[in-house]
Amino acid sequence: MVPPDEQSNSRSFDCVVIGAGVVGAGVAQSVARRGGRVAVIDRAPAIGGGCSYANAAIVGPGHVTPLATPALLREAPVQMLRRPPAVRLQPDPTLVPWMSRLIASAAPHRASVARARMQDLAIRSTDLHCALAGLGLNPTFRKTGAIDVYLRSRRKEKKKLLSYAELQGFEPTLAPVTGGTHEAEEWTLESRSFVRAMLDDAAGHGAEIVFGTPVRELLSQGGRVVGVRTPSGTIRSEKVVLAAGLHSAALAAQVGIRLPLRGGRGYVVDLAARPGFDPTIPVRIKEHRIVVTPLEDRVRVCGSIEFGNENRPVAHERGAAMVDIASTVLPGLRGRRVIDQWAGERPCSPDGLPLIGAAEGVENLVVATGHGMWGLILAPVTAELITEHVIDPGPTRNESDWLRPDRFTR
Repeated sequence: MVPPDEQSNSRSFDCVVIGAGVVGAGVAQSVARRGGRVAVIDRAPAIGGGCSYANAAIVGPGHVTPLATPALLREAPVQMLRRPPAVRLQPDPTLVPWMSRLIASAAPHRASVARARMQDLAIRSTDLHCALAGLGLNPTFRKTGAIDVYLRSRRKEKKKLLSYAELQGFEPTLAPVTGGTHEAEEWTLESRSFVRAMLDDAAGHGAEIVFGTPVRELLSQGGRVVGVRTPSGTIRSEKVVLAAGLHSAALAAQVGIRLPLRGGRGYVVDLAARPGFDPTIPVRIKEHRIVVTPLEDRVRVCGSIEFGNENRPVAHERGAAMVDIASTVLPGLRGRRVIDQWAGERPCSPDGLPLIGAAEGVENLVVATGHGMWGLILAPVTAELITEHVIDPGPTRNESDWLRPDRFTR
């Protein structure tokens, strides 16, 4: 509830976005461009305080799938035995119900429909990324293509694999591999530059951006969310958008909405650039689920997904093991100076799909989280869907019913 003494002192907006990562920043930019009065609040001191700090930096719509698929069930045991393991489950009894739901969601008929829907979202979102770039709002977005490489023979591979010589034509620094594929329709995009560009454009259209301020409480009256409380005061709002990654769950629970999110930890190691020896396009090492992406001033190595005990310390040796694997495929990476190393908890839902849209039973609350490892690529289409709820609220669009954020509450 909003105490009477705070009601007269609170500021008011059309929309408060909680979280200034790739999704929250995209929402703020989209709503502000449509004329909405927007406030963005983030607990981090600056841009990139959460999972938007770093990622594979690739916009590749063809690779976007739900986390829960039959392939996951088949490959997870093998991936857990690899060195380094691409998939790891920490001893954590609280993870069992979540994993059980994930396994059930990987049933072939469900996974097939979910994959098609995710692919549609990814293609639409990539088009929106291109449109933003055309407006000068996606400064590091560039079309590069990418290659997937295999270190061992692939007997059941559906695609016809290119030879090592053919792959080397796309990436000259590549060491001998068994085969692979080339994907022409892929782009690279550094996540923090995207966030900065979205927030700058939102601010240019009147949005207020506040860092270093956690949201302590969602304020509600009569089944309606009417604002938020922060350490510096109350902010009233017609709509509140939860785009705070894992932290969204605790806030949603305050008004009776269950968002059963768990962190899927991924690791990132940035190596110093070495012109002439750097890869020219992204390279995915398929068996190990490791991605190497050349950026303007560095080469990024990332991969792994770990579940359970999200508060455990970061295992820095995991990053070093990924770099060792990457160096066998791209020998020019050997001996590089590490300029940054990081691990982040990507918010994952138990059916492997994002949580996007208005929550039934609680008016004015809109959710945009649970994107797992696809937050960067899906940010623009998520912003488009959320903006419809904020600027032009009406019946939920049929195409987004499967994303309903309250699907676990019921």
